[in-house]
Amino acid sequence: MADEKKPTKGDGDKEGKEPSKKPAPEQDDFGDNIRLGAAADNVVKITGGIGAVSLLACLGLGFTGDTKRFLLSYLTAYAWILSIAIGALWWVTLQHLVNAKWSIVLRRVGELMAQTMPLMAILALPIIIPTAMGNDALYSWVQHDPTDHMMHHKAPYLNVTSFLVRCVIYFGFWAVLSRYFFKTSLAQDQSKEPQALNGKMQAVSAPGMIFLALTLTFAAIDFLMTLEPAWFSTIFGVYYFAGAVVSFHSMFALILMWLQKQGALKKSVTTEHYHDLGKMMFAFTVFWAYIGFSQFMLIWYANIPEETFWYKLRFAGDWKVLSAVLLVGNFVLPFFGLLSRHIKRNRKTLGFWAVWILVVHYLDMYWLVKPVLHEDKLPTGDILLDVTAVVGMLGLFFAAAAMAAKKVRLVPVKDPRLPKSLAFENF
Repeated sequence: MADEKKPTKGDGDKEGKEPSKKPAPEQDDFGDNIRLGAAADNVVKITGGIGAVSLLACLGLGFTGDTKRFLLSYLTAYAWILSIAIGALWWVTLQHLVNAKWSIVLRRVGELMAQTMPLMAILALPIIIPTAMGNDALYSWVQHDPTDHMMHHKAPYLNVTSFLVRCVIYFGFWAVLSRYFFKTSLAQDQSKEPQALNGKMQAVSAPGMIFLALTLTFAAIDFLMTLEPAWFSTIFGVYYFAGAVVSFHSMFALILMWLQKQGALKKSVTTEHYHDLGKMMFAFTVFWAYIGFSQFMLIWYANIPEETFWYKLRFAGDWKVLSAVLLVGNFVLPFFGLLSRHIKRNRKTLGFWAVWILVVHYLDMYWLVKPVLHEDKLPTGDILLDVTAVVGMLGLFFAAAAMAAKKVRLVPVKDPRLPKSLAFENF
């Protein structure tokens, strides 16, 4: 009779213990872990829980305090998180439009970030519902003054019905476009003709990019520019777009770094991919400064009272300090900080500048929104509202993206261009 094999140390039976039930990384014969696995559940539970509690606390403070201050804090955080989501949708659309090859290995993660658009629509409700009910705490144009001749001419656009219709168009289009790219990309993983699906997504990306540019511009006008309905700028939408793109790439880099710490995409996403993300962060840092200066210079040169008062508010009292901080923190420092090739190829230094850009981009949204209070001092008394709003929305954003990632591969494994993306090199 053959000797029975005795349990070894690796069998998990030592001292009567059960074998380990920790799931092994799923590779799908790809040679790399391309599924988030149990980490997705942890993200949903932790960030979703923190986000929900924080946002409920913010709403509770809003119901018991000053409605205008609550709405301004909420709008600041919302404009910040929406910029990241819409930046993701723009990036995914762009990759299909230009038939990009370097980014294929990253594309699914970008699609997951863009999948938060339905959440963005829900988070917009605390802004939309009071406006629809005629509350003018946030937008003074809600209560139309017939004696204001300037607003009389803007009334066909600035009215509640028109605003609600546009919001339905914005969020409906963003949700449909992001869902189309995501579902088609997933279908490609199972398709026998993946190249044909690439052609379909590229065909949709061209008109999609046009409508995305229009909806982004009008959404920036509706949610931010009309806080001061007498003020106008023809490039305000481009200004918001520039901040959206640089903040998205910063968040994108941080999420990829976190995924690799979880053991996913460790071989697939390389220094070369981070280098290109860093180049996009650098490029749109410069573009943001160019658009910001162009807007300021044209208004300063024209010297029209209906335009200059907007900057006058931001160059008075404590706001002029924040204006200087934005100039240095959102342009000068990241310009020199990201200029070197070596910084963009080092995960630690790139991660530092990614966090930096996200923080100063929030300050940029703060600078756009909070001066509506027409106070010389910074509203530091609203800090609890500010913090709970941004923590709540960020937590729910992560939870929504992780929820969509639970059962999908993190790489479009059947895209014919994937080998070129895996072998991508910067020169």
